[in-house]
Amino acid sequence: MIQDVFGLPVNLASPFDFSFLGRYGRPFCVFYAPASGTVSFGTESREYGRLLCRFAGAPMEDTWLTPGQAADNLRNAAPLYTALRHKALPQLLGQGEVAGGYMLLFRWPEGENISSAEVKKRLRHQPLIARLQLLDRVFDFHLHCANQGYTAVGFDSEKVMYDFATGETTVFDIDLYAPAPAVNTIGQMPGSARFRSPEEYEPGAPIDSLTVQYNMAALAFDVLGRDGLQYADCWTASPALYAVAARAMHPDRGQRYPGIGAFLYAWRDAVKHSTVY
Repeated sequence: MIQDVFGLPVNLASPFDFSFLGRYGRPFCVFYAPASGTVSFGTESREYGRLLCRFAGAPMEDTWLTPGQAADNLRNAAPLYTALRHKALPQLLGQGEVAGGYMLLFRWPEGENISSAEVKKRLRHQPLIARLQLLDRVFDFHLHCANQGYTAVGFDSEKVMYDFATGETTVFDIDLYAPAPAVNTIGQMPGSARFRSPEEYEPGAPIDSLTVQYNMAALAFDVLGRDGLQYADCWTASPALYAVAARAMHPDRGQRYPGIGAFLYAWRDAVKHSTVY
């Protein structure tokens, strides 16, 4: 069902009272993260300026989590935004129980979610150097996570915002990230199918830096290819960069780079020797 929330259409499994959002200003946009069962609103007021309100506890459609599970995950994720502090993450301003669920308040990261078809189309018209910088910011954040002992879980393009005016890139949903190495305990793991590695379908399989480089390469095909297709004739960057991304997405884990650090080293070396303007 579609529920009107302050004039915004919100896709829910059943009605939910979002009136609490009014205390933070007027919501001006909404987007979803089905992997974590959350809904996020941009709000604006004279008192607070622009905020990003991430809420879990509403009955969302297209998620494998119950509202209670999603709220627990968001509550448990709050410390990650401190432990994994990085220029790619929005600033966490506050958190707490509200409306039977849980909410995190962030300073608003200017930009647009790159998962939408409209934004992807605009992104394809950005200069190659701008798209490479977007990718490098996301890759660098995940190398930072690995260095801090964490691995990405459920990553896809819905977790990334891009500001066309400034080129700033933000990763805003790390709720399911886990201490490394993680293990697939559920079979099909959350996230878009286009980003899921073979081990993210296999119970008992390791979810580690080899998995993360697969996810990062999938993002590269999303940003530098067409609709995520892994074909050379859809690729808009150099053949050397295509070769790095293709190796990182190899279905055989043993054929990928030894880790996210080795992947990023190879990627940056290929960028350095490519024509990017």
